[in-house]
Amino acid sequence: MSDTNDKVDNFVEQLYSCISAVYRIYLQEERFELIKTDGTIDKILGEKGSIDSAYEKLFLSIREGERKANAYDTFSDKSVFERNNQTGTLHLYLDNEILNYDYRIQKLDAETSAILFFRHDDSFELESMEKLKMDTIQENYLFSMVGDLSNNTLHASAITELSVDKQDYLELKYSDWRLMISNMFLPDDRPLFLKISDPQYILDHLEKEKSYRFEVKMQNMQGVYIWVRLMFRRMHSFSRENPVFIYTVQDIHEDMTRLLQQENIIKAVEEQNEKLTNINKAKSVFISNMSHEIRTPINAVLGMNEMILRETKDKAIREYAINIKSAGKMLLSIINDILDYSKIEAGKMEILPTDFRLGDMLDDIGRLIDVKVKEKNLNFILHISPELPSVVYGDELRIKQVIINILTNAVKYTQKGSITFSVSGIYTEESRVELQISVRDTGIGMKQEEMGKLFSDFQRLDVTRNRNIEGTGLGMSIVVRLLEQMGSKLQVNSVYGEGSVFSFTLMLPVTDKTPVGDISLLHEQRLQEELSVKKRFAKGAKILAVDDNQINLAVLEGLLKDSELQLDCAISGKRALKMLEARQYDLVLLDHLMPEMDGIETLSRIRNMGGIYSTLPVIALTANVFGDSRRRYMQAGFSDFLEKPILYSELERVLETYLPEKA
Repeated sequence: MSDTNDKVDNFVEQLYSCISAVYRIYLQEERFELIKTDGTIDKILGEKGSIDSAYEKLFLSIREGERKANAYDTFSDKSVFERNNQTGTLHLYLDNEILNYDYRIQKLDAETSAILFFRHDDSFELESMEKLKMDTIQENYLFSMVGDLSNNTLHASAITELSVDKQDYLELKYSDWRLMISNMFLPDDRPLFLKISDPQYILDHLEKEKSYRFEVKMQNMQGVYIWVRLMFRRMHSFSRENPVFIYTVQDIHEDMTRLLQQENIIKAVEEQNEKLTNINKAKSVFISNMSHEIRTPINAVLGMNEMILRETKDKAIREYAINIKSAGKMLLSIINDILDYSKIEAGKMEILPTDFRLGDMLDDIGRLIDVKVKEKNLNFILHISPELPSVVYGDELRIKQVIINILTNAVKYTQKGSITFSVSGIYTEESRVELQISVRDTGIGMKQEEMGKLFSDFQRLDVTRNRNIEGTGLGMSIVVRLLEQMGSKLQVNSVYGEGSVFSFTLMLPVTDKTPVGDISLLHEQRLQEELSVKKRFAKGAKILAVDDNQINLAVLEGLLKDSELQLDCAISGKRALKMLEARQYDLVLLDHLMPEMDGIETLSRIRNMGGIYSTLPVIALTANVFGDSRRRYMQAGFSDFLEKPILYSELERVLETYLPEKA
């Protein structure tokens, strides 16, 4: 019985500000007791008594008032207290005054009920919970909720399919509900909802005005986005000490659809978009800054690690350094996920095909994933067809990203067994190959009903079971969208508790049909090539590196130490200009984000020096890679673009391309 009493007490606390009185009814004992009061109904019924005495006092009051109350017949039968959601109205006569009450009976269990009285003539903005529910039905409300910020709770009737017969009474934490419900909005609208539903935002606005509302698109029960009106309304006696409010979601899809067909819709949409402009700008600035700030230290870590790989002969230390390199690249891939998601959302993701060596790409993927697989004591099985063509034409970066995201996902959800990565190819015509790529794991698999969530943004499957799984929840969503842009589609087969298979095909033009051969032999060959220092540059060629970060300059010095190139360093754009005036250089590596004078302004001043400086190769070397950075840097007048962290292979490409054959 104590659990039931606690339940009704919690129930009452949620609705206290709009309840005049609440009685607990013990059906087997045929008695009642007052558990909460904020009005005068207790003057009639008393604090406790028998059910018979309650009937008698109510009937006497009704008769003394010489009124025929519409609740008389209802209360003439004790079985009324065994009903759930029984509602009605009482007109009570007390001290020469007629008091009007709505009542509702809430059945708690087989032995206990509660009767709630609501005053009609109190100056409540919402006369009763029953009126709220009727308004909900009549005005196409999808949800009606009562929130109390003082104890972070919601208590409400969530009306589904606009039917009063399908009500579920909810009681949950407001903070949990707020994050859960945000997934029902379009990605661009989620920041707006999180802003207007923030407790501080609610307090600030409802202190000044009775209500505020917004119109956005939201998923209905069938998963279809419809137009809704979100409204927050303060309740009677709302204050910072008693922050109780009503939240409603109203279906306005038909009205909004008609509005969209009218000529003034363009203006309405522009007004709505203007509300999101500042939020979107702030998001873009944050992501751009985050990219630069994180990439800068990663550049130092990977750059110094490259020095270890180049200079140490100790096998164990080399193994540590190789693992650091792989882990650093994995960290970089997480950052890229966030950036790429932002690009996709902004419609700025581009597929940029070039010729690339297929075997090298597959070997890079194997190295990246092998570290994670070993950490979990899993077997990593490669089935790479030796008949694959050596060089194909496609977007190597995006293809690699798709495969790494699928493999990383497989590793996350596999606790024992193996990950099998298979790649084969079929020549559909002389110069085109259909790559068949699959990843099989022996992980937890997926339930059939959860398959629809697989590609949702920021979501993981079977959250209770996988609460410790790390990640952004963006990887598979990015995979699907990238494959769509490359004319492919991800196929998924899964058995819950046994594992999953992710597969897709890509049709790519072939540049070189020479077979890649045994991938393990290719791996050893590439490893030896990386360990050897290549000296292909003109002896004595002069390079100026400009960066406000001393560690970044030290990384460049280390990478070029054995190249027989002359490297000078400048810590600022102003210093670089003075050095260019004093000495002729063959190449400039120029950072972008620097204090006082950034890279773009420095480049402009170099070009304005005229003569050889108008064509001097200047390479943008930066961690600022958000959006269409490459295009912007090239339009600004840079000769080429290098991302941080610096890959020696890319640095080597730039040096070979722009340095003269003879110094």
